[in-house]
Amino acid sequence: MRKPRLVAKPILTAETRHRLAPSKLSVPFLRLGRLLMPVYLKSALAFEGVEILSAEHILSELRDFQSNRSRLIVAFRHPYGDEAQLMFHVFENMLPRLAKQSGNPLLRQPGLRLVHDYAVPLWGDAFIRFLLPRAGAMPVYHVKCETNSLSNIRAVLRDGPNPLGLAPEGQISYHSETLPRIELGTVRMGFWCASDLERAGRAEEVRILPISVHYQYDARDYHKVHAIVRRLESLLSMDSPAIAKNTQLPALLPRLDAIERRLLTLTEQFYRDTYRYAVPEAVSGESEAQERQRRWNALLPAALSVAEHALGIDPGQEDLVQRMYRVRLEGWSRVKPEESLDTLSPLELALADRRAGEGWFAMRHMELVDLMSYHDVSYVNCDAPGCENRIVEHAINLLDLAQRLMAGNVSNRPNNIRKRALVVAGESVNLTTLLPDYRVNPKKTARLATETLAENFKKCIERIYHEANC
Repeated sequence: MRKPRLVAKPILTAETRHRLAPSKLSVPFLRLGRLLMPVYLKSALAFEGVEILSAEHILSELRDFQSNRSRLIVAFRHPYGDEAQLMFHVFENMLPRLAKQSGNPLLRQPGLRLVHDYAVPLWGDAFIRFLLPRAGAMPVYHVKCETNSLSNIRAVLRDGPNPLGLAPEGQISYHSETLPRIELGTVRMGFWCASDLERAGRAEEVRILPISVHYQYDARDYHKVHAIVRRLESLLSMDSPAIAKNTQLPALLPRLDAIERRLLTLTEQFYRDTYRYAVPEAVSGESEAQERQRRWNALLPAALSVAEHALGIDPGQEDLVQRMYRVRLEGWSRVKPEESLDTLSPLELALADRRAGEGWFAMRHMELVDLMSYHDVSYVNCDAPGCENRIVEHAINLLDLAQRLMAGNVSNRPNNIRKRALVVAGESVNLTTLLPDYRVNPKKTARLATETLAENFKKCIERIYHEANC
């Protein structure tokens, strides 16, 4: 029997949105999570180990927080998708154990109150909707002011017994060794808290602790990367040359380049033939890599404009990521509207189903942009030792791209390659010391603080890269 051509089944029926339970840490749930998370990380997410390179620095920040000397935001990189589960294990299991071994135990469990994108329980299943609020996770919208969510986050940051944990990129960024745009929201939340504390006459400092996460993939599973390349070549009807199983990953780069070029050409042809997209002409003097990057950069706004036109969205002057957020918001509001469908007439229900289908198909364009807006053609063109991890990321991203073109999303990403996680903390950003400048010029100060946070992340990446290649 022939397999379906789409990797995900289209949603053609509207469904009233599920309501999450109020976010509140469940002690029995947390205890069970601490017990099961190591097993889950190994069996379901293929982690072979987790190493914290800056444990004492993180513990120092946690001790200050627990001693009421600071309010803490843990800003962790989000390049892969598994960071929330990983942070749960690090803060609920590893750090308390390391503190105890040092002879200076923490006063209490330091687990994070995580912030998640509102769309996670929409594309997730019933278990995710059950899990998130009981783990204390709180939803946030990127382009919609949802007062209740922001008030809950602000209250936790100001008065909660646990640090706030969030990803400053705003979503998965798909590359671990380069830093994409990070959003101003993390710094803005911190300044809100610093202002609240000042008005209340409280002396705690507000700090943002950057944590960078990196995977080192197990060489024993490099054959799975070869399998990804062969699968892509099969999907694209390209020849797969016979090579030895022990061939090193850099030897795959010419095949990965050919696969990417073919994916780009087919994507351009799809938008040209379906939506009259004008494929850019060649520019003299460009290298092949420069041409490829330019073509991707031209294609993504055009793809997103197709979704915006279908959903009646004015792109305005916003950047590509903000436009993508608006498409996602509108698409999910049609697939899973907040209003009840129970009172609709049969005709109205049929029209709601049409809206759901159109919303789902419009979001396929968004899923392409979600992945490829972070794409860097030069990411794997490295000669230094240790570039194998980048090659693995790149192969996974190309398979992800192919599957998104076949109607998939982030939940279809392969995640069975064994790896070791490296967690490194950077220098904290003290927002309390910047509060006088923030009162005078909030936009400029928030931007400068965000740039400082970005620089501290880059130093984490440099440290990982240096230590991995020594």
